[in-house]
Amino acid sequence: MRFRFILTTIAALILPIAFLASAGCGHREKPGQEAVPVRVRVATLSPATESDSYVAVGSLKSGREATVSGKVMGTVTEIRKHAGDLVRQGETLLTIDSRDVAGQVAQAEGALAQAKAAAVLAETNFHRFEQLQARGSASQMELDQARYQYDTARGAVEQAEGAVATAKSYQTYATIPAPFSGRVVDQLCETGDLAAPGRPLMKIEDPSRLRLFASLDASKAEAALVGAIIQVRVPSVRERPYRGRIAEVVPAADPATHSVLIKVDLEPDPSLRSGLFAEARVPAGQRQVLRVPRSAIAQRGGITGVFVADAGHAAFRMVVLAGDNPDAPEVLSGLGAGDDVILDPPAGLEVGSPIEVRP
Repeated sequence: MRFRFILTTIAALILPIAFLASAGCGHREKPGQEAVPVRVRVATLSPATESDSYVAVGSLKSGREATVSGKVMGTVTEIRKHAGDLVRQGETLLTIDSRDVAGQVAQAEGALAQAKAAAVLAETNFHRFEQLQARGSASQMELDQARYQYDTARGAVEQAEGAVATAKSYQTYATIPAPFSGRVVDQLCETGDLAAPGRPLMKIEDPSRLRLFASLDASKAEAALVGAIIQVRVPSVRERPYRGRIAEVVPAADPATHSVLIKVDLEPDPSLRSGLFAEARVPAGQRQVLRVPRSAIAQRGGITGVFVADAGHAAFRMVVLAGDNPDAPEVLSGLGAGDDVILDPPAGLEVGSPIEVRP
């Protein structure tokens, strides 16, 4: 088995080398036999000026999202909205048992009643000392003490009224409303769970305001301009790009990835949703590009290349292409401006075959 594996490996290495060697030797005909030229169509390559761009990749997120939590401690008694449900601003999401809060309200109201009663008594006592002091039956010190008790009683009433208002405000916290219109994306509690101040209960987002959070190489951050209109592709949804606008460029770079975060606002589209992978193309000026027609690309001996017309004969060039355009990929190496590439090369076309260029 090991010997067979070695032979297979050697064969895999020799075949491409043998093909390239045949490219150098050319195509030979038998003595006395004249080769018939193969009629081909050619296209002369010339560089073109195209818009350059940098690619930033990331995920879609809602531009407006919130984690809903409670402000009072109690048992979750009812859940009215679940993950995936649409909600309107102010609509009830869930309710919490408010019996403890009702007890606090009752205590605060009782304290207020006591404070009011004490204030009435202090007021009556103050007015009595005013009359006594006018007749000379009470000293100024006794009148000042009565006035102090009256003022203290009125302050206690105001304090008790504030306690009642605070306790009643907690009653409204037992019913948790939606902070804005949107969609529930995650339910973090169940009926019977204990809700506590600050504990997350639901997550809600506005699906009409999606934003792409994408990472761009820090060395190319200058190309991202706030307000620029760019194209955004979401491969899992469709090939046609979406229209986006750069809303923010975070000035600090990530020390781990050496990239900056750009935030791109997208136009509302029902086919988009948060969490999808997306890529944005950030314009970066112009550049010279050499492209070859897809019909000129051929496979010979497992090698991707292009036949070119060279002094009336066919030659084969191994090329490296970029897959940015399916109809006319960019040539990274192997060809140059002015090369005459053969379009739709016939299956029988070989290296060194004489060719006749037809219109």
